[in-house]
Amino acid sequence: MKYLLLLLVSLGATGAAHAQVRGLPSAGDYSEGQGTTSRNTGFGIKGGLSYSDLKGSGADIFTNLNQLKTFHAGVYGQYGFTHFASVQVELLYSRKGFQADSNGLKSQQTTQLNYIELPILFVGNITETLSIHLGPQVSMLSSARTGSQDLDIGQSGYNRFDFGGIVGAEARLGPARVGVRYDLSFANLYKSGSAVTYNGHPISTLITDNNIRNSVLQVYLGIGIAH
Repeated sequence: MKYLLLLLVSLGATGAAHAQVRGLPSAGDYSEGQGTTSRNTGFGIKGGLSYSDLKGSGADIFTNLNQLKTFHAGVYGQYGFTHFASVQVELLYSRKGFQADSNGLKSQQTTQLNYIELPILFVGNITETLSIHLGPQVSMLSSARTGSQDLDIGQSGYNRFDFGGIVGAEARLGPARVGVRYDLSFANLYKSGSAVTYNGHPISTLITDNNIRNSVLQVYLGIGIAH
């Protein structure tokens, strides 16, 4: 994860320097004309830390449940309608999951859930440097792993598709942006009537309370490459 973040920053810095050489405005610039502005239109890369957990009344089937510290990374594109309002679309690789005690084992085991995600966000500028983000997100589970075991998604009881909502805030300085957001799934993590195993050990014959959802707090760094 550390090397991925360093690569994102290096690529972004190279793109931002190239944009400055060409005389393109930075992400903090305004224009006084009609329509879009350079500040609200452009694309770039982003990545950061994720603090993932499970929410919902059914999550108590797991013993000693704890959050998983992991990462996300991807690209974004933003189109501005006015100085205040814009829409931002992202394509992200996001690792979610949790830690819990495994049946028969007295140590914490990790479940990793790897998603391809598409957030579509409304962005409202509060000040020249601070904005709020709000909107829906659709996700597809690409792979799953518990402890040392790679799981077959079709046979492990997970819902392959997810949808949820995002709310967050972001600060910008030139081509750089730093933000924090909360991502809550509205869909259940497991299919109804699924039998759950954890690192090869059964923990539930059938899920009787299917209210188990992903919950993620993200902190990220973004670099605008073009505006």
